[in-house]
Amino acid sequence: MKLYNALIKKNKEGKIEDIILLKDGFSYPAFFLNSIWFLYNKMWKEFGVLLGVSFSFMLLKALSIFSLSDVLLLELIFTFIIALNFNYWLVEHLKKQGYEFIGLVFGSDMTNAKMRFVKNLENEQNSEEIEFDISITDPKLYRQMLKKQKKEHYFVT
Repeated sequence: MKLYNALIKKNKEGKIEDIILLKDGFSYPAFFLNSIWFLYNKMWKEFGVLLGVSFSFMLLKALSIFSLSDVLLLELIFTFIIALNFNYWLVEHLKKQGYEFIGLVFGSDMTNAKMRFVKNLENEQNSEEIEFDISITDPKLYRQMLKKQKKEHYFVT
């Protein structure tokens, strides 16, 4: 079984708007895609730090402080450390965007873990009714409503 970090985002009415599960541990996309994966997840500050460290490695090589093999080894170690910590950094990034870390969930895959999470959430809060936003309960209707809102004009004369 795999371990997932469970995060939820609530809307203004307190209804659950989004549920995100992130696999805990090593991130293969972060290892192989590195900088691109930070940009894809809109982690701008972290991307800047990554760029700065990469440039400092190139500067160490250019100034002949380290040999090419030393710099490559440093880059490989640095990339491995990034891949180990990326999911944790992503959880922290999502917290800043209004998501709330609820806990850890085990599951054989993402779908199984999400079903277990929702079931556990309902069991824990049996006295309180858990309300889901329409974006979760009826995604098709939610997309139609968004399309209608985009077609409406901001100013009507």
